[in-house]
Amino acid sequence: MKITPLPKNMQCEEAIKCVFDLNKLDIRVYKELKRIGEERADALALVLDKERSTVYRSLQKLTDAGICRKMRRSIEQGGYYYTYQCNDISNIQKKAFDCLDSWYQSVKETLQLLTDE
Repeated sequence: MKITPLPKNMQCEEAIKCVFDLNKLDIRVYKELKRIGEERADALALVLDKERSTVYRSLQKLTDAGICRKMRRSIEQGGYYYTYQCNDISNIQKKAFDCLDSWYQSVKETLQLLTDE
């Protein structure tokens, strides 16, 4: 049996995409948000020249993965809106390690079932 090794020159971006199941646009949204700082989805969509709903989906994936956070902001006249901000890189790294540990444990348990059958 041949086991496919990971590329020796794997870039951090590729590892993050793999661990968190992200695509190129998600990474682009993350990088732009990191550059800008806290921002609304509609303003970020303008900068990226993408539909708001498309950017919102990427922001939702990034938020679900723990890479970004969503914050509710109140409007003085009433109502609210949401802004997004990137989490600290150390938090993202911890989430990635936790994800890998969970995946590793799941694979080990699944492979153990081979001997139990």
